[in-house]
Amino acid sequence: MHVDNFAAKPHAASRKEGGRPSGQRPVVIARGVTKTYGRTRALTGVDLEVRAGEVLGLVGHNGAGKSTLMRVLAGLEACDEGTVTVCGRDASSGEAGPRAGDFRGVRMAYQETSLCPDLTIAENIWVSSRHCLPRMGWRRAAGNGARRRLDEMFPGHGVTPGDRVEDLSLAQRQMVEIVRASLVDRLDLLILDEPTESLGPDAARSLYDYVRTLTADGVAVLLISHRIREVLSVADRVAVLRDGAVIAERPASGLGEHDVLALMGAEVAAKTENERVTAEGAAGDRPVLAEMRGTTAPGLRDVSLQVGVGEVVGLAGLAGQGQQEVLERLWRPVRRDTKVRGTRAYVPGDRQRSGVLPLWSVAENLVVSAMRGIARRGLRRPAEERAVVRDWVERLAIRGGPDAAMTDLSGGNQQKVIVARAFASAADLVLLDDPFRGVDVHTKTDLYGLIRQEAAQGRSVVWYSSENAEMAHCDRVYVFRAGRVVAELTGAEISEERIIAVSFAESDGAQNHE
Repeated sequence: MHVDNFAAKPHAASRKEGGRPSGQRPVVIARGVTKTYGRTRALTGVDLEVRAGEVLGLVGHNGAGKSTLMRVLAGLEACDEGTVTVCGRDASSGEAGPRAGDFRGVRMAYQETSLCPDLTIAENIWVSSRHCLPRMGWRRAAGNGARRRLDEMFPGHGVTPGDRVEDLSLAQRQMVEIVRASLVDRLDLLILDEPTESLGPDAARSLYDYVRTLTADGVAVLLISHRIREVLSVADRVAVLRDGAVIAERPASGLGEHDVLALMGAEVAAKTENERVTAEGAAGDRPVLAEMRGTTAPGLRDVSLQVGVGEVVGLAGLAGQGQQEVLERLWRPVRRDTKVRGTRAYVPGDRQRSGVLPLWSVAENLVVSAMRGIARRGLRRPAEERAVVRDWVERLAIRGGPDAAMTDLSGGNQQKVIVARAFASAADLVLLDDPFRGVDVHTKTDLYGLIRQEAAQGRSVVWYSSENAEMAHCDRVYVFRAGRVVAELTGAEISEERIIAVSFAESDGAQNHE
């Protein structure tokens, strides 16, 4: 007889009589929580409650302490001072560290997935949920549970329990990571850390539909995201973390995006008319640095585009429509239909698999692409290398400094290092694959300015982003659908609304230059 070992429902104590969720009972309470790593105070006295049946949105800049707080609330790390209460039990750790049993109903889906790449999906489920699985037949039980939950959360996901994680796309790995976190016999709190950064819009909508079914059953959900509008559309309350402490809590229904940004201390300047006019004027007659002519290949159908010297070119449209294939073709122009007249640097979309050198420091990660340009007669020049590192660490305010280990940085600060590494090189063409995924709005603004500065000095940039609003910082945008360019937009034509309209519009399949 088959027994379903997994449930996506809270402990019985979290429900009112008649099965209705209480919606008020605190599931997790943090009081005066502090955490220090060496000289860095990641948390400086956090007070926070997460209640049954609600979605609490947690926002803050990169380095504000969000990831550290989540690890403490999930029982993965001990706090230095303060208390953590889980479902009415004091789970504050003693000398032996957090007690796993106290946090069994708290599950976390990580932005940088915690999956084992060499194992199958079913085997990864066993690693994290073996206490819920039978000793005999665990593989079938894990596989069936994963399949059902994937179907519930992400219809059309395209994976099977026997697939190895390393063979999955970034979006599919993120789906499996979220499913893995939800598969438990008792779920009190689900923590979602930047859950949609790698997902397309359809998958994101499906996820949040499932989140609403969880909260209707009394499960608490803690959502961390830099996508403020997304947080406001889903959350019941919003908490703002700044410099290691919660500095504000507000009902989401009364907040706008600018209100949240103001609480975060962000100063986000809109693109001025002068900047737009300058970009439009600069995008006119330029020498061509790179071009594709009628390229047809796996994922691409008769694609033609060009990149001028000093031009910022955006690749837009729904995710997975051929944008990454264009970047790969420009990175390795092996066929005659693609020409690049200059050197190239590439910022990959999957920083953990293809970007970060985890055993190296910030300085080593940052300067590795610039060494050839700095060296003289084949010999390294350490003083000049240190100067380059200092310059980029200061320009991008990389928290932790040049000597910090890459694994000690937040995801956003790791991304800053990878972007800085590309621009620190002498490359004529910089290729960016969704470079600001998981980066806070203040950092994004700094990086937008950096791209424009580099373009003004004659460097060309080709940039794919999963956020269409970012394309407003480009001189020219090619909109992709089903491997084809369906529109070419320039200047004032570039807007989020226009890109969305073109992405979904009916097309005869021809390349349309608007």
